[in-house]
Amino acid sequence: MVGLLVLAAVVAAPAACALERGEFQDGLYTAPGAIFTVRSPLGPNPWVIDSFDRSAGAVTFINEAGGLFGIVCTPSFDPLAGARNDPETDLAILRNWLHDATFPLFFERQLPGAALVREEPGTFEGQPAWLAVMHLPRGSAMFKNDPQTGLPVRQDSYRGLVVFSRGDHTFLIMKETEPDSPWNSFLPALSDFYHGMAFALPPAIPTDPQVAEVRP
Repeated sequence: MVGLLVLAAVVAAPAACALERGEFQDGLYTAPGAIFTVRSPLGPNPWVIDSFDRSAGAVTFINEAGGLFGIVCTPSFDPLAGARNDPETDLAILRNWLHDATFPLFFERQLPGAALVREEPGTFEGQPAWLAVMHLPRGSAMFKNDPQTGLPVRQDSYRGLVVFSRGDHTFLIMKETEPDSPWNSFLPALSDFYHGMAFALPPAIPTDPQVAEVRP
């Protein structure tokens, strides 16, 4: 059952072949290439599932109680992501990243019937963000017995998520929520999760060397 639990825990891996995995030590996860680090929100010994194809991929933390937190990240597809835009532009970039690439690739392709059941623009940690709740049929880390067959069946998953850009990457962070929970009830826990993250700094722009003035 533990093996089934781990395999069923997350639908958040690249559709392409995963080539790399990060490191998890003393409760701290470091993504390949140190794109980001994050402190486990489920204590020092959760199950950690990750896979990356170069600089795009995902990591998920789960525990025996069905707790689940995850991160999906890719390079920002829009060259304006992370720039000094007006809020409407930032929100459109984040929404497009979710709708046009990340949700179809990381979720819909692997779980037919996956859907965004509610979404809206918002702010997160003082910056524009896209907020949503998604439904993943049989995408939970938890099982229940089918009353007819008696066999364990994976439960549906509802996950609250936040999309934001930092540096050269765009991120989706998520956690399990209940379908009848008040809207935005997942935000405080995701805020705590975010506070355990650190992001790679964008490469510094080289400056032109200055030639010393030669005086006679």
